[in-house]
Amino acid sequence: MKLRINRLWPLLGMLPLFGCAAALDSALDTAGRTAGARVGGAAGRYVGDRIVRHYTPQFTRLYASYMFSYAFTPGGYWVETNDYEPGDWTRWRFTENGETDGSWLERAFLRRLEDGREWWRVAMYDADSDDTVTLEALFDADRSSILRLRSQFPGQDIGEMPVGEGTPVYSEPLTLTAESLEGATVGTQTVQVPAGRFTARHVRFTDVAGVGRAEWWLVDTVPGGIVKYSTSHPHDTDEDAVEGLSEYNWTLELTETGSDATTQLGSY
Repeated sequence: MKLRINRLWPLLGMLPLFGCAAALDSALDTAGRTAGARVGGAAGRYVGDRIVRHYTPQFTRLYASYMFSYAFTPGGYWVETNDYEPGDWTRWRFTENGETDGSWLERAFLRRLEDGREWWRVAMYDADSDDTVTLEALFDADRSSILRLRSQFPGQDIGEMPVGEGTPVYSEPLTLTAESLEGATVGTQTVQVPAGRFTARHVRFTDVAGVGRAEWWLVDTVPGGIVKYSTSHPHDTDEDAVEGLSEYNWTLELTETGSDATTQLGSY
């Protein structure tokens, strides 16, 4: 498995399949999305080879947005079944088409201030490059936007990233209706992940074309409730395949949880 950081660019182009650009997605057919993925993959490889490895300011901002999207709202929807308490953290491993190389994503609730604002940490480790990116963000009281952002990228000192009005690093997810979530519930399923064996609520959504799909396995006994998330969008022919994305099958699986999280970047 090669989950290199420069592979995240074509992945970013796939996120609208389930969430932020639902209206646009409904206007596109399968062929159009496949062509877009092929072009996006080529662009991603070009950018990755020339820019990403240097961690430019333009890239770090986009990468931060990607990390928050996957850590808080994979698929662009709000499906969590319970909340985190201060100190709670969860870690998921990445798998691509059933294979994993040790890359992981972590989310931690660090602190709640008296006025309701919250400090959270998101970290991602890429086993192929042996790089870790750590971000700590101050959210507003309703957790709809980020007010401050601190970061540590590979080879760089801990620093403050600019957060401007109207240019959010974090996009608030789509809140599903109770009826929509109930309709997408496949049933109850026993699921085995590195963190253990769980009896989970299985939720599945498909895209408008009925080809791609996003799935969650939800359990009330872990912070946030997500023990597994997967997204897939199989291509029709070998010619449609994008290098590094195969059938676009990506999974996050819970590996461990804890309750001792605190700032690593001196955020407070």
